[in-house]
Amino acid sequence: MCAKILNKTYGYCSSIIGSTIGQPGWYAYFDLPMQGEPGYASVTTSAIATANGIYSAGGAIGTIFIMWSASALGRKRSIQIGGLFSLLGGALQGGAANIAYVGRILCGIGIGILVTVCPMYMGELSPPSKRGWLVGHHPIFLVFGYMLSGWLGYACYFATAARPEFAWRFPLCMQCLAPLVLLLTSLWIPESPRWYLQKGKLAEAWKVVSDLRRSPGDPDDLAAREELYQIREQIALDAAKLKAIGCGPWQAVIKKKSYRKRMAIGFLTQWGAEFAGPLIINNYSVILYTNLGQTGSMPLLLSALWLTTAGVIYNPLGAWLHDKVNSRRWMFMVGLFGCLITTSGLVACIAEFGGTSNKAGNAAGVFFVFLYLAFQGTGCDTTMYIYVAEIFPTEIRPIGMGFSLLGQFTSTIILLQTAPIGIEKVGWKYYLVIIAWCIFFIPVVYFFFPETAKLSLEEISARFGDDVAVRVTDVPEEERKELDEFLKRTDVARIDSGVGKGKPGVGVVEG
Repeated sequence: MCAKILNKTYGYCSSIIGSTIGQPGWYAYFDLPMQGEPGYASVTTSAIATANGIYSAGGAIGTIFIMWSASALGRKRSIQIGGLFSLLGGALQGGAANIAYVGRILCGIGIGILVTVCPMYMGELSPPSKRGWLVGHHPIFLVFGYMLSGWLGYACYFATAARPEFAWRFPLCMQCLAPLVLLLTSLWIPESPRWYLQKGKLAEAWKVVSDLRRSPGDPDDLAAREELYQIREQIALDAAKLKAIGCGPWQAVIKKKSYRKRMAIGFLTQWGAEFAGPLIINNYSVILYTNLGQTGSMPLLLSALWLTTAGVIYNPLGAWLHDKVNSRRWMFMVGLFGCLITTSGLVACIAEFGGTSNKAGNAAGVFFVFLYLAFQGTGCDTTMYIYVAEIFPTEIRPIGMGFSLLGQFTSTIILLQTAPIGIEKVGWKYYLVIIAWCIFFIPVVYFFFPETAKLSLEEISARFGDDVAVRVTDVPEEERKELDEFLKRTDVARIDSGVGKGKPGVGVVEG
C-alpha cells in the first residue's frame, strides 16, 4: 500500500502542471498572456517550459542521489527522504507569491528519488512469477496520480469565476497529501532483504523473506529458503568477482563489459520510452486539444478522460500481460510501434485540420491521442520500469537504477523545455521528433535487449553473460529437489556462503 501511495505522489506531482496551465486564474495571477493573446509565444511558453525544465532537472538530481543513498542508507530511508522533498516542494508551490521555481525543483528532487527507488524496492520484494504484475503497479498508480490531477484540475476550473486563485492553488497544495501519507505509512514497510544481506544482516533478511513468501501450501518455507539462499550466494559471488578484478561497484560499471551493457540498456530504456512522447501529450494536452479546436473546460475534461483510460484500462492491462506474454522485449516493441503509428495519425490530423473548423478532422486527432495511450500505456509505460528493475545485479542496482532514471529525466528536460516553444513555432512538425525516434529505437530493442521475464533477479545475470551462483527457476526438477532437501536441513539465516565449497546448487554457472 505504501508503494502505491509513493507512485501516486510521483504521478500527481509530475502531471499537476498539465492542469495548472488550463486554469485562467493562474495566468491572471502571474500576469501571463493566455494562448492566442499577444506575448503568449515569448512570455508564457518560456515560463511553462522553465517550470517543467527545472522540475526535470530536480528529478535528475534525485536519481543521482539515489545511486548513493539506496546502498548507504537503504531503500526504506531513501523513500522517506524523497517524501520529505516532495512535501516541501508541494507546499512552496501551493503558497507561491511568484512562479514557484524553487518549489518545482525541490519537488523534482523528491520525485527523482521516489521514481528510482520505488520500482527497485518493489522488484526486490516480488517473486519472479508475479514480478510483472507487482512492479507494474508502479506505473498503474503513477497514472492514478496523473488521473487525480486531471479530474481535480477539471473540477476546480469551475471555481474560477468565484475564486480564481483557489482554482489553481488548491490542486497544487494537494501535492502535499500523498507524500505526507507516504511518510507516515513508511514506518510500517519492511526494508529490502537484498539490502539487509549486503549489510550482513542475515536474521533481518530472513524475517522479511519468510514473511513475504509464507503460505499454507509451503509448510517448510521452501520458497523463502530458496530465495534467501540464492540471493546470498549471488551477492557473495558478485562481490568475490569484483574483488578479483580489484574494483568496487562504482568502478565496475565502467570497467566490466556486462555491467556497461546493462547501464547503457537501462538508460536507453527510460530515455527511449519518454522520447516516444507520453509527457509531451500529457503535460501539454491542454495546448494540444486547443489546437484541435477544443475550448473552455473541454481540454481539461479530455485530459482527465485520457488519463483515466490509462489508469483504469491500459496500465493495469500491461502489468497483467507481462506475466502472461512472458516477454518484456515484445511488449516494449509493440508499444513503441503503436506510438509510431498513432503519432503519425495525430500529426496528419494537426497538419491538415489544426486551427480549422473541420469537426470531423479535429475529432480524428483526438481519437489518435486516445489510441496512442492504448499502446503507450499497455506496452511502454509498464515495461520501462519493470525492465530496469530487473537487469541489474544487487551489487550495482542503485547505481544502475539511478543512471537509468537519469535517462528519463534527461529526456524530459529536453522535451518539456522545448515542446511548448516548438509546438507554438513549428506546430505539427515538432511531433516528428517522436516519429523519428520510434523508427530508430524499435530495431535497437530487437537486436540488443535481452529477455528477462520469469527469471529471478539473480538468474537474469546469465542473460548478460555473467555467472549465476544458484539456479532455481530454470533447472531440472531433480536438481531443484536436491537443493530443497539440503535447504530443509539448513538454517539459511546462519549458513556460510557456499561459493566454491561444493554445496548443492552452488558454483560458478556460466551465463
